Amino acid sequence: MLDVNKLLESKAYDFLRTNEHLKDRIVFLCLGGSHSYGTNIETSDVDIRGVALDTKLDVLGVTNFEQFQNTETDTTIYSLSKFIKLVCDCNPNIIEMLFCKPEHYYWVSPIGKMLLENRDMFLSKKAFYTFGGYAHAQLNRLENALVRNGDILTEEETQIHINRSVKNAMMTFQDKYGIPEECLKTYVGQSKDNGKYEILLDINAKGLPFADFKSSICEMTNILRDYEKTVGQRNKKKDDVHLNKHMMHLIRLYFMCNEILKDKTLHTFREKEHVLLMDIRNGKFRTNDGGVKPEFYDLLNSLESEANELYSKSSLQKQVDKMKVAELLVDIYTNYIFNKEVK
Repeated sequence: MLDVNKLLESKAYDFLRTNEHLKDRIVFLCLGGSHSYGTNIETSDVDIRGVALDTKLDVLGVTNFEQFQNTETDTTIYSLSKFIKLVCDCNPNIIEMLFCKPEHYYWVSPIGKMLLENRDMFLSKKAFYTFGGYAHAQLNRLENALVRNGDILTEEETQIHINRSVKNAMMTFQDKYGIPEECLKTYVGQSKDNGKYEILLDINAKGLPFADFKSSICEMTNILRDYEKTVGQRNKKKDDVHLNKHMMHLIRLYFMCNEILKDKTLHTFREKEHVLLMDIRNGKFRTNDGGVKPEFYDLLNSLESEANELYSKSSLQKQVDKMKVAELLVDIYTNYIFNKEVK
């Protein structure tokens, strides 16, 4: 049985006790990756995630510490300031750190306790876009591999696949360029000229700055260009184990997204769906020729439809209340940095 506490006491993790950014500044340490989801197998790495308190000079902008990484032990520890920024954006890899099983936290300081007690303030409807975006990325990896490995996708399915990448990029356009969602719409249809399937674009905008519009079109065009460079190349077949893992994470992300939108909470450890997720990881949704069974896509489409419905009905705030977050940070900075309760 995995004894993480003993592992953290080993010489390999001495950096936790010697690194100047960590030492007595660690806010909390928790399990990450497949072990935190409950989807680990015998060969799974142990991922450790955490948060460390900024120094006074960091807060004042004199020095800048964002994160510490140790690749040998798969450990990543974020500065508190970077963690807060990412968790406010509902970054899936970050927000899940606040919702681990109690026994998956291996050190929690008074500041860490404050964050965990206030974790619900970081849940918002942004989960629909962030978890959905990560899910689309997993689907792209899966379908890229399937296309390269034998043209398993039809022409229409391939265009739908490419359009997912385009739509995922468009989710950020309002923040980047000030372009509302309703201005640009992409979908797959048949060309009037030759009947082939292609991505079509509807534009509904007035008074849109040309420079912003040009930037957004360039970004979508780059996605199409990069895709054309890779899809269809018959590279060495990707390891089925990795494909199954992409499939599993794709479904897991939608389960987590829908839980946030529906129940206003999150469980990083996916006990309820454990059997299903492990079946996917073990290849039970793959066909003999290397494809994906229709049942998998049925499940995916069902979860995606549920996410869309839950987003429209959810009473969650659209984004984090930044004033509440600021009040929490002022409390932390006042008591634990400028009053020197830690070094």
